[in-house]
Amino acid sequence: MFAFDKKYISFVLALAFSALMLPDLIRLPLLYAIPSAVYLIAFNFCVMYAVSQIRTFASIFVPPIFFISALASYFHGVYRIKIDRELVFLLLETNSGEASEFITSKVLLFGIIALLFALGIGYLLKKSTGKLHKKLLIIVLLFAVPATILLGKFKKTPVVQHIRPAVATKYTFPYCVFNGLGQFTGQYIKNLLHDDLIDSSKLDSIALKQEYPLEIITIVGESARADRFQINGYYRETTPLLSKENNLVNFGAITSFSAYTRLSVPAMITPATLAKPDTTMTSFLGLFKKHGFKTTWLSANDRLDSHDTPTTNAIGDIDQKIFRNKFCRVSYNKFHDEMLIAPLKKVLESYSGNQAIAIHTRGSHASYNSRYTKKFAKFTPDNYGDDMNLVEVNNAYDNSILATDAFIESIIDLVRDKNAVIIYSSDHGESLGEDGRFAHGNPSIIEQRRVPFFVWYSDTYKKLHPSIVDALKKQQGTKLSHDVFFPWVVNLGGILLLNSSQPVLLQPDSLQAQQTPQ
Repeated sequence: MFAFDKKYISFVLALAFSALMLPDLIRLPLLYAIPSAVYLIAFNFCVMYAVSQIRTFASIFVPPIFFISALASYFHGVYRIKIDRELVFLLLETNSGEASEFITSKVLLFGIIALLFALGIGYLLKKSTGKLHKKLLIIVLLFAVPATILLGKFKKTPVVQHIRPAVATKYTFPYCVFNGLGQFTGQYIKNLLHDDLIDSSKLDSIALKQEYPLEIITIVGESARADRFQINGYYRETTPLLSKENNLVNFGAITSFSAYTRLSVPAMITPATLAKPDTTMTSFLGLFKKHGFKTTWLSANDRLDSHDTPTTNAIGDIDQKIFRNKFCRVSYNKFHDEMLIAPLKKVLESYSGNQAIAIHTRGSHASYNSRYTKKFAKFTPDNYGDDMNLVEVNNAYDNSILATDAFIESIIDLVRDKNAVIIYSSDHGESLGEDGRFAHGNPSIIEQRRVPFFVWYSDTYKKLHPSIVDALKKQQGTKLSHDVFFPWVVNLGGILLLNSSQPVLLQPDSLQAQQTPQ
């Protein structure tokens, strides 16, 4: 029967999988798009026709593979998200609240259609008939194999580089899914065999004498682009409050470790570098604890007791960890960073000695218009949907930066009259429609890696630590990356690293220091 013939089912599958790459194909010039589409269909036909010969295997595995590929292609098409191992890790570590912000009516409709198609294909494959048509397969292979070889041989030429994202198996469905799952499996096994993180307190260090209790607060932003901050020259007033702060030392745009939170944040808070980004130690909070500081991690994200993320693993053994689901009853989608102020105030008031506090915010993570209250809806319209209207998306994003400005200013006000220093940077940037890209997750895209970095200090801190402030100001205008985050935070807290290869702000012999009792 025609409908159950394996070669026809394989052709339908080839068309279906090729159609998942339509957003990439239509971006190509017509001269490249047509042969690229023909090649994709031919290549997919060969694969599907070969797989269909093992009827039971095909009927069991092809439907879920198509369904997963279809869902991944939706987000790839809308946001141009890169499908790789980090995306798989991200999906496994994402909580229901964060996931719900991306599950819209269009996603559900697309998912239902994909599921019905997958079930239908599964039924046809189970009932499929027909022997292997060798002549047909040879004819198709005579086109697909040489084309594949040529794509590999000339992959560095401008033309092939232009079309590779639409046709190379590394990027196309379903092969990119297998590639991502394979990389994920390898990294997961590596993680299981990895040695426990070394406590940062093991680092050789000395601490400055503090005449008055010091409060050092580190704020880790989320998805904040440096070029959307007014203090970095943006034409909109997105940071009106920070712009008025005299004691703010701004370093403009610096390079982040990655374009994923799960990679950037652990690297930021530990002695990792761009050259060696693997997390091998716990956070700087362990070092502060060693030198007598009360240490706190305050997070806008949830802590899932069933498993640890790279970030929660990297925090280390500190005095207290305060996660959103432990201090707030508001749902994930209705939570705003300003709700962190109340628990932060309690932490500050609970102890009169030296304190080191790290705050992990929600910042400008999509959906942007869920990151702020109505009072920050300055740029309108801002209620974007699946169509990703550029005006609305950018308005909502800029409003989220405006909310971040007010949030940081509120923290400054809590410690303005104390011996205090505040450090801010974001984990990664964000694409906002450049070349059809949205969100983050692609480390090769510049706007996803350029993040803000600045330090605020109180008048008392400046009076007590003029040499540190001078050293900080001397670094303005230099090309920086997140490599400096760990050593500078430690140095700004009055701790000097001995025998360190880190790009420190202060050398051990630059200031009179005392050894902290071990």
